Amino acid sequence: MSDAPLHFLFGVHNHQPVGNFDEVVDDAVLRAYHPFLQAIAEAGSGLSLTVHCSGGLLAILKERARPTFDLLGRLAADGQVELLTGGFYEPILALLPDWDKVGQIQALTQFLKTSFGVSARGMWLAERIWEPQLPRVLREAGVEFVLVDDSHFALAGLDPETLGGYYLTEDQGASVAVFPINQRLRYLVPFADPAESVRYLESRRGAGAVTMVDDGEKFGVWPGTDRLVYGERWLARFLDTLRATPWLRVSTFSRFLDTEPPAGRVYLPTAAYTEMGEWALPPAAAAELHDARARLAALPDGERLSRLLRGGFFRNFLIKYPEIGDAYWKMIRLSRRVHEGLTARPRDPRLLAARERLWQGQANDAYWHGVFGGCYLPHLRRAVKSALIGCERRLDGPGKPLGLDCVRADIDGDGVAEVVVRTRSLGLTLRPARGGSLTELLWLSGEMDTADVLTRRPEPYHRQVAERPSEAGAGEVKTIHAAPAVKEAGLTALLRYDRFRRASLLDGLFPPGAELDPLDPWDAARMVVGERPLEHEVKTSPREVALLCSLQRPDGLPMALQKSIVAMADDPAVTVTYRLRWEGEEPLVGQWAVQWNLTLSAGEAPGRYYRVAGRPSLGSRGRITAVHGLAMVDEWLGCELALRGANPADIAWAPVETVSLSETGFERIYQGSALLFSWPLRLQAGQTWETSLRVAIGETAAGAAETRDSP
Repeated sequence: MSDAPLHFLFGVHNHQPVGNFDEVVDDAVLRAYHPFLQAIAEAGSGLSLTVHCSGGLLAILKERARPTFDLLGRLAADGQVELLTGGFYEPILALLPDWDKVGQIQALTQFLKTSFGVSARGMWLAERIWEPQLPRVLREAGVEFVLVDDSHFALAGLDPETLGGYYLTEDQGASVAVFPINQRLRYLVPFADPAESVRYLESRRGAGAVTMVDDGEKFGVWPGTDRLVYGERWLARFLDTLRATPWLRVSTFSRFLDTEPPAGRVYLPTAAYTEMGEWALPPAAAAELHDARARLAALPDGERLSRLLRGGFFRNFLIKYPEIGDAYWKMIRLSRRVHEGLTARPRDPRLLAARERLWQGQANDAYWHGVFGGCYLPHLRRAVKSALIGCERRLDGPGKPLGLDCVRADIDGDGVAEVVVRTRSLGLTLRPARGGSLTELLWLSGEMDTADVLTRRPEPYHRQVAERPSEAGAGEVKTIHAAPAVKEAGLTALLRYDRFRRASLLDGLFPPGAELDPLDPWDAARMVVGERPLEHEVKTSPREVALLCSLQRPDGLPMALQKSIVAMADDPAVTVTYRLRWEGEEPLVGQWAVQWNLTLSAGEAPGRYYRVAGRPSLGSRGRITAVHGLAMVDEWLGCELALRGANPADIAWAPVETVSLSETGFERIYQGSALLFSWPLRLQAGQTWETSLRVAIGETAAGAAETRDSP
């Protein structure tokens, strides 16, 4: 074992997603961020650590938690803390155009310089998503070093247990230093006794330096860690142990970089931390990878061999969850418009405001799913999409003459054309190649996508739900890698999956008299339009856009379907009209049904209800018969979404709920509501049936009476 001292490069990464609830952020400040910084201050100048706070979090600290913000500044000024830069709103840099990569990094670097007087040299890479072209852009942004996981090095053929110090990598001649984060220590800290971490560090004495930077939330926010880290003084004991170890030097990255040579050169492949690679895979492939790791673990050298296994590619999330794929493609389109505008008018305040909203819409948390909920959390998706809508509104400006635009193009790279419509008050994305379905219904003034309902999909961890009993788990100290708790009974019943994406304007023909399940009626159908490609044409005029879709003889049935969707420039509504013509020899007796999947801000919460008798919550199940319509009301948003048909219909509704995994365990999440309108049909040969349905979005009518329709 080497007699040389070992440098321990220790720190935390603190981040809160754009759109997270105020009380969640405040709780993290109280239980993790401030006490961690206070512990560093009390430890004295003998220990120097590293802290990264995302720009969005720093802005919140500056506004709402000034003591924590000022404490961080004092520690940086005293040299006890090295501050890292990064993308201001914590984006996945690899997903962004280069101008936004550089812009977001430089924005946070400037914030740190202005607020604390420090020049950040290194950066935190969000979710450690690495792609080989990054070094060139990082150098352009002024970054000298970056941190990634040691698993990235393993995929390049290096042994994580021999890594130390930093390595140099490059792209097109632009070099950056890369420090490997030690996975073993990530799992030990803070869950094992401090002495165990020091024993591991002692076994690595010859490495020169070992890096351990991980989420700051594990020091107070994760279940039971506030009691462990501060109540039982784990952090104080850990820092005391580090200080008392004579061969250990707790230092910062810049100090090590300035005094020690690189350990070598390396080219890292496209990679993320190990768990992210698993989460990015389709469920079947993720299960196969899990089984392969288990089989390798049984071999004498299985742990070494398993390092060469890799999971999926982060960008697969954009396909695995098309709802967030849509947000990505919108972000790319808007980014190009913002960049072109600022190139011509770099100081235009409207464009600068649009860029700020764009950058907020690039925040990574809603673009993926893993143990922290990610895209399964509606408020995070809503924050990202609202930011992108806000960017779009600022780009369009107040001077739209009629406020009516229509584009027919492949907007998401799937090889087929979509139809995008913008009026003064609404935004629509329609998919004639997928049954004429509607996947975006924007309330522009509220910067809200009311069609953003996540599809119920199988996840690899769902098979664990039935295997584990419900347990509270309150106060239990465990890592996110331990077996998760089931937070309530009955979650197994929610593990049902959707045949189609949770779009609106999904429709079909059903047998007569059947009471249809609004959530999942399709198995009872005689014919489902679903996501079939439809013949279509787009008709436009100065004040109106109409998408006309048609389907002939579906499944061999002697019928023709015409489905039209119309938006007006000055009307905050979309009108859908159906025409069915029957050519069969026998009469057609049945019912036609159309499903809408819509969302506001919550299901079971005060002021969120259906405007029908009794005002049931948006998270309820219900049914009314022979009525013209109903409305969804969200008093918190100040929004009312009214659906009204030309003919009386039976209307049923139910909550769309998913089962996802967070750091506290398995939980149900309200994603939106499914509403099913159905009309009776009785047609002779040659007869035509027609009905229409109008969906309007606007501000809540204060004190409006409950709507009661007569049969």
